[in-house]
Amino acid sequence: MMSFIRSRRAKAVLATAAIATMLFVVSGCGQKQQQAPQGAQATLVKSMKVIKRDTPLVYEYTGFIEANREMELRAQVSGQIKAKYFKGGDSVKAGQVLYSIDPRTYEANLLNAKAAYNMAEADAERYTILYNQNAISKQTLDKALTQRDQTKAAFINAQVAMSETQVTAPFDGRVDTASLEVGNFVTQGQTVLTKISDTTPVNSKFSVAEPEYLKLSKGNTGNTALDNLKLVLSDGSVYEHTGRVIEVNRGISNNTGTVTVKAQFDNPNRRLLPGMFAHVRAEGGIKKDAILIPQRAIVEMLYKKFVFVVGEDKKVKMTEVTTGQAVDRLLVCESGLKGDETIVVEGTGKIRNDAQVKDVLVTEKDLDTKDVAADKQEKK
Repeated sequence: MMSFIRSRRAKAVLATAAIATMLFVVSGCGQKQQQAPQGAQATLVKSMKVIKRDTPLVYEYTGFIEANREMELRAQVSGQIKAKYFKGGDSVKAGQVLYSIDPRTYEANLLNAKAAYNMAEADAERYTILYNQNAISKQTLDKALTQRDQTKAAFINAQVAMSETQVTAPFDGRVDTASLEVGNFVTQGQTVLTKISDTTPVNSKFSVAEPEYLKLSKGNTGNTALDNLKLVLSDGSVYEHTGRVIEVNRGISNNTGTVTVKAQFDNPNRRLLPGMFAHVRAEGGIKKDAILIPQRAIVEMLYKKFVFVVGEDKKVKMTEVTTGQAVDRLLVCESGLKGDETIVVEGTGKIRNDAQVKDVLVTEKDLDTKDVAADKQEKK
């Protein structure tokens, strides 16, 4: 029994000694951390003075290119396609014959209708003479005149049907590559022969928030920002021709609070094609002393945006900001900064709030804030 007690006491002494040793080691590490010079903990980053200058207010909207006019060409008579006079993608002129549908049945119908009309017209002339001579009744004359008018209508319908066997372009434009070929049977009013689009000019539809629409629709001497629109294509290039709004929807959408507008752009070389993606850009005046910060300086957390402001003690403070429109690779800071701060622009991923930094001051030129392609390459 005594040996068991002594064994228990020995184990307790060993455990106490082990805990004391661990506390000593941890305490020693803490003292070393406290004694470490703060300069050794400073993180190297790049910083930049916040930019403050007059800035154009630019609003950008997503849209797609649409043809100015577009329609499906449907067969107006039934029959077999006998000839096709274009290739897919061709440019055609208004009135140009595109298809020929077998006309034989319609030629026969036209001849029959013409013959019936000629006979009815001759009868009507004879009955008119006889009526004037009191040889026939008014009722007999009326029947002859009615027959003449009915056969005339049938004759006109036959003429129209005959003309519809030649399918022509309704306007200048370009025809679709997915077009029916010779030999296909088409049904009146149902079969789509081809599609044709007029792309000189082109249109682009997009939605504008109500407050922005009110700003953009203001102007001096009748000119507004909606009369001088620019188009930014998918490759980042700015289209050489400016556009203007030609249609504004009748009201604001209750669901989105936006109004749909349609802008028109000249397209003399047919460079713009229906379906192309493009941004419509409108300039809404100048914002005096706008505060601008590089997009790369923004840190997003929990749906909020922050920047690291470098203090005089070289410690950084996470400062919440709200941003507005983009200006190349800069963002307009709407709130959170006064305009005289220095912020971290490179190395934000290596630091936290209150971190000690060693910052290298750079300029806007050093960051090349107009080279959007470089930013995309960095993210890759």
